[in-house]
Amino acid sequence: MGNSSSGTAVTVAPGELGALGAQLGSGGEATVFDLPELTCPDVRGALVYKRYRDGHVAPESLRRVVAARNALDEAKRTELDGLSAWPVRVVEERGLAVGIVMPRIPAPFFDSVVRNCGVKQSLREVQNLFIDPARALRLGRPAPTDEERLRICRDFAGGLAFLHEELKVVFGDINPKNAVFRLDARPMVMFLDCDAVRPAGVVAKVKQLDAPDWVPPEGGNLTLATDRYKLGLFVLRCLSPGAWSSVNTDPAAAARLLDAEGLSMLGRALSGDPEGRPSARDWELHLRRLLGEAVAPPELGAVAVDRELVLRGQPVVVEWEALEAKEVEITSGTRVVRVDGRRGRGRTSVPLDESGPVRVRAINDLGSDERHVGPVTVLPPPARQPLTVPVPQLSWSTPGSADPPELALLPLPPIGVRPELPDLLTAAARTAPWPSPPDLRAVGFPLDLEAMLTELTGTDFGFRDSEGGSR
Repeated sequence: MGNSSSGTAVTVAPGELGALGAQLGSGGEATVFDLPELTCPDVRGALVYKRYRDGHVAPESLRRVVAARNALDEAKRTELDGLSAWPVRVVEERGLAVGIVMPRIPAPFFDSVVRNCGVKQSLREVQNLFIDPARALRLGRPAPTDEERLRICRDFAGGLAFLHEELKVVFGDINPKNAVFRLDARPMVMFLDCDAVRPAGVVAKVKQLDAPDWVPPEGGNLTLATDRYKLGLFVLRCLSPGAWSSVNTDPAAAARLLDAEGLSMLGRALSGDPEGRPSARDWELHLRRLLGEAVAPPELGAVAVDRELVLRGQPVVVEWEALEAKEVEITSGTRVVRVDGRRGRGRTSVPLDESGPVRVRAINDLGSDERHVGPVTVLPPPARQPLTVPVPQLSWSTPGSADPPELALLPLPPIGVRPELPDLLTAAARTAPWPSPPDLRAVGFPLDLEAMLTELTGTDFGFRDSEGGSR
């Protein structure tokens, strides 16, 4: 075997493949066989052999493709293997490339399709996203929802961005048959025919070809700019399935699912200006935001509490700002309050039980950011103490009597009759417990209350001064 500088093998001889298994597929340029006996320490899962049909291919470019994978760390190699059927070995015989070894495409990228000859496992190529959903269902293909279509576009863009940025390659022949999709996990797209990729900025000795209806307006060699044009075509056609979708180039057809910014990006992607086309990473970030996903770890901005002193159980209001947060968590002692952080800022009320700082944490799927504010002093509520109020003692005694008089109810006048005040007073006096009530009809007006009391009780209360005037 040949080895790369990292120590991982680049080439393998046909005799080292072991016995070939079942034929899995066949095309105009190659046939694919299962490799049940071959394992590679740097590859997880089953492997297949793509054997070229006509002639031998010079190995230099294929070796570069395999070496680009070997140069990645383990995490990125795993990511690459999840989004592409990337070559992991070049099969060489007498110095010529006769094929490649690559990971087997996982089962979720296949459909069980009913044909005249029975049920057949068929690759779920992205061209099935462009046809009318009702027709797709009749053919035994899935009909993704609008949200699933946006997610497929997100992962198509994300996979292409990985190839552009991490491996520095031009994919080149993006077409409706060299990528497949799934709906049950991420990534939702896998790129095929990766042995045809070329390093960015390098003119291929063998010109890469464009599929019909996927030809960029500028023509010429395939570049990062032509990849971006074809990415725009994929987004448009995936989001506007139906008649003639596979040849559509009008950005307005995607207006139902893209916002204003997305439509502007699509217009630039399909324009004749290669320099103005959005990158694959631009598309991935925009579609993730459109789907409500985080694109970076969250970051807290200004955080404050509205007071520094409260009674136990009373709330403070925490004001916060957060970028890219899915949720904001506010903690004080054992109290935890969680609120939606996607709006970017808010005011949240939190009851406090103990003194100390208040922790504010912004959270999303990519990480968290936290800060402490305060401290806030929490005081116990004041204790309730009974208040003793002296009650004055009133004396009801009259001369010659130890008990207060019993007041009788006044006789009520007949309905409709309004008694005169002297009649009422006389009646009241007659019901009192004194022996001889005075005749109050002789009392003139205005009333002389001292005289009345003296007459009623026989007691001089001394309200007059020495000269007979009232005090």
